[in-house]
Amino acid sequence: MIMISETCGKGKHVVEVTVHDTDGWGLVVFVRGGEKPHLGGVALASPGGKAHGQKLSSCDLWTITVPGHKDAELAQKIAKKICKASGEPVSVSLGIHVEQAEAKDIELICMNADAAVTAFLQKYLNKKIQ
Repeated sequence: MIMISETCGKGKHVVEVTVHDTDGWGLVVFVRGGEKPHLGGVALASPGGKAHGQKLSSCDLWTITVPGHKDAELAQKIAKKICKASGEPVSVSLGIHVEQAEAKDIELICMNADAAVTAFLQKYLNKKIQ
């Protein structure tokens, strides 16, 4: 089983993405960061199904949110990006909290999360090719 971890950002904007590969049966992703890492939302993405030989969608998506949290929104984006790139089912458990976060804090956290996911995908997809 492969485990890859990528961290981007500093201080209250830090985001850590840790991915466990289940040997071709899917990817389990943990995303944590900010001042109070926690579990706020979960997203599950799966390559789209087929009907009559035609693909119905590129990626199907389901989410669960802890009441009062918005973490599932970012979890969805990450799950969809990894699923489309890898062609595998992906679960993302995410919790990032910054006290009194302003729009610029949220934007920076989202950028750091995307950068960490991109770095993971580069490593993972290179390992799959080899």
